[in-house]
Amino acid sequence: MVSTVFATNQISFTDDELPPKGKDHSLPMHIIVKCEDMIVVRVLIDNGLALNVCLMSTLECLNVDTSLIRPTTMIIRAFDGTFWEVQGEIELAIGVGPMLFTVNLQVIKVESPYNMLLGRPWLHATGVVASTLYQRLKFPSKNLMVNIMAEEPLTFFKETYVT
Repeated sequence: MVSTVFATNQISFTDDELPPKGKDHSLPMHIIVKCEDMIVVRVLIDNGLALNVCLMSTLECLNVDTSLIRPTTMIIRAFDGTFWEVQGEIELAIGVGPMLFTVNLQVIKVESPYNMLLGRPWLHATGVVASTLYQRLKFPSKNLMVNIMAEEPLTFFKETYVT
C-alpha cells in the first residue's frame, strides 16, 4: 500500500493498522521480497540483528552464481550461544514494495524457517521503520509513503518460491 507522505515527513502507525488480534500477539515480522526475478517469502525483519543474512539454500534456489560470494572471516554468534561460520558475503538487489535496494548479505549454511534475515544495517541504510506490533514496514519514497504489511504467520515450511 502506498499513500501520500505528510508535509512533515513523519512516520506513524494508527490503531486501525493493528493486526486482527490487535496488540495481543507476539508474532515475528516477515515479509515477501523480490530477488533475481523471483518472489522470496519468509524474509524476517529483525531490528535486533546486527547484520543481513541469506541462507546458502536460498541462493541456490534463486540460481545465484555462488562465485559472486566474496570470502570473509566473519563468524556469527547466534542468540543461543552457538557459532555459525559465514560462507562469505554477497550483494543482491532486493525489491521491497515499489523500491529496489542493494543489500550486502552474510551467507550461511544453517537450517531456518526463514530464507533471509534483514537486520539493522538494511533498516538504517534504507530509512525503513519496522513495527512488529503493527506488523508493518513504512518508509518514504519521493513524495509517497510506502506501507508494507507482514506475511501471515508461518503455518508450514514447504512453500518456498513462486516464479
